Amino acid sequence: MGRTIASITQTWQQEEAALKRFKRALRKEDQILLDELLVLSRLHLAEASYASNLYPLDMYLIAILLEVYKQLKATQRALNDGIDPKEELDASKENRFIALLDATFSAMQTETQSSPVKTTIIHQQIVETGKPSEICYDDFQESP
Repeated sequence: MGRTIASITQTWQQEEAALKRFKRALRKEDQILLDELLVLSRLHLAEASYASNLYPLDMYLIAILLEVYKQLKATQRALNDGIDPKEELDASKENRFIALLDATFSAMQTETQSSPVKTTIIHQQIVETGKPSEICYDDFQESP
């Protein structure tokens, strides 16, 4: 008994054949670039077979985008001496957060020093250590 639907490789070949007229209309250098993109889409045919709910062309475009993005990230790492730009961005976010915290604490200290009423809350006032917790798992009802 034969297949009821075409395999992902057969579908990819049909899509590639459908692009032939478009490819011929392109300039020579663009034709070469299109061929390279089609090769990139071919790299993820096995994964595309699991996405049966998407149109085949959508999967090929996603595969192309994935490969181009990987090349972009590799280029960014090469330009930044091996440092991933995401890690650099995360570090700058952390530094910005720490700077904001420092500014907030210094503003709070100047406020408390200028006001006559003591507004400092000690951590022990909120949670007393050594005191048994009043919340117990027995207080919760079991789920049905």
